Amino acid sequence: MKISIEKPITFSLTGQRANNEDYVYPVEEHSRLFIVCDGVGGWDQGEVASRLVAEAVAQYFEQNQTECPSEAYLGEALASAYAALTDYLRRNPLLSRLGSTLALLYLTDTGAMVAHVGDSRIYQLRGSRILHKTRDHKYVHELVAEGIITQEQALNHPRRNMLSRSVGADSNRFLPCTDKAEINHLNEIEAGDYFFLCTDGVLEQVDDEVLSMIFTQSTTSEGIIGHVLERCRDLTRDNYSGCLVRIAGSSRDKADFPFTSTP
Repeated sequence: MKISIEKPITFSLTGQRANNEDYVYPVEEHSRLFIVCDGVGGWDQGEVASRLVAEAVAQYFEQNQTECPSEAYLGEALASAYAALTDYLRRNPLLSRLGSTLALLYLTDTGAMVAHVGDSRIYQLRGSRILHKTRDHKYVHELVAEGIITQEQALNHPRRNMLSRSVGADSNRFLPCTDKAEINHLNEIEAGDYFFLCTDGVLEQVDDEVLSMIFTQSTTSEGIIGHVLERCRDLTRDNYSGCLVRIAGSSRDKADFPFTSTP
């Protein structure tokens, strides 16, 4: 599968917070790796944590290029991010915890890998239809999955914003990172498809229904991002950031093969 893309569009805004703890890894027209991170709320220097995680993971991908990224491969990339966080903590002993979410899209000649830790999200859309959406790693979602609480109870649960996974390090116990990324490999990709990565600040104002409506109203990447920003402007309390990637072309050959998904 040979994939070409249009020039991606990114944004990262402060919202109603004092500083921006989101980080969008810089992209260009020929990028194949896209990363959006959000510093864990209540932890130290979220703006530093999100940047360190994104840059460490990107560096690992750049130095260890592969067309078939595996769970072990991504585990090594996350280990490099953990090492960057622990190194920063050791050099700044007044800090105690650093952590970030991670949303990652990696395009290869065999398809697309999407991977995430935390509640920064990745969508694949075709027209106004959501083909794929990552599942947020939140404490209340685990409780719902285990049948302990209902979906309705989760909406007002006192720990509804607490993450169940993150890429994080604690200066009180430097242990290997155990929170794994959830990985999905997608090979049903067509020209005109979009991938949208965003932090949870975007999701304050743009749910699935609104997102589908935006993609119905707009036929260009610029128009879509314009509608998203208009929805969030002056309303979103959190930082809000995103990256939109439009597939310009996709061709399949006999060497292509289906991927499997890793929870």
